[in-house]
Amino acid sequence: LLAPFTPFVADEIWRNLAGGLEGAAESVHLADYPKPVPERVDAALDGAMQAARDIVSLGRTVRTDARVRTRQPLRRAVVHHAGDHGALAPLLLLVAEELNVKEVRFAESAEELAGWRARPSFRTLGPRLGSRVKEVAALLEAAGPAAAAALARGEEVSLGPLADGGAVTLGPDDVVLTQESPEGWEVAAEGGVTVALDLEVTPELRLEGLAREVIRVVQDARKAGGLEVTDRIELGVEARGDVAEAVGRHGDWIAAETLAGSLADGAVDGGAVTEALVEGSPVRVTIRSI
Repeated sequence: LLAPFTPFVADEIWRNLAGGLEGAAESVHLADYPKPVPERVDAALDGAMQAARDIVSLGRTVRTDARVRTRQPLRRAVVHHAGDHGALAPLLLLVAEELNVKEVRFAESAEELAGWRARPSFRTLGPRLGSRVKEVAALLEAAGPAAAAALARGEEVSLGPLADGGAVTLGPDDVVLTQESPEGWEVAAEGGVTVALDLEVTPELRLEGLAREVIRVVQDARKAGGLEVTDRIELGVEARGDVAEAVGRHGDWIAAETLAGSLADGAVDGGAVTEALVEGSPVRVTIRSI
């Protein structure tokens, strides 16, 4: 693909990676242009990956709307997907990583994630029922989420008995429907996909999120110092309060992620200094290449 546009670079890449191997031509410009093999296309995998992308996109929308940073880990996500769960299941670990949640599981129905609540539309029912609208409102509330879900699906619901012994049939146009998430959860839906995130941040999750922020500060310091991604360092982190606790709790992980051979609770002699704020708390990082 590159060869017609960047012939010399493409040929260098080809010679380094493929030239002469397993019968391949010595030059990319002597190689046959590749032909697609339709039978190798995995339509089920394509569909599952698109569903995974949709789930991640909706989950990030929930985070954005709730103002929860991507680096802040969350406990779980629950997904309703109208497609093949078997094809999507192997991708749930990838979804969990992209959404930074500990667990992703399927819900049997979208109503499990966000229940419907129905209230009478006084504009529609007032002229028709008059003072009986208040009775209908009480019956509709007593009927609960099941009746509201039926109305949301476009079905009719019969309620009664009224004070006069009669009943009333309501359709979707007779009510105002709203979706209500369980406390501590937020939901987003589009097409056949609904995603709910548990937004409760426990003390343990908060410390992990702070540790991720410290890692970001260190990685920025590495980049500013011109270090290669494979360069190992000595690392010092000076912090206080919850950030210091997060470094103490997750020090081994911070060191592993930043290629630090050692992590000191203080400055490293001869190291480059970077100062930053993590959730308003000052952090001072020193790194020295080893």
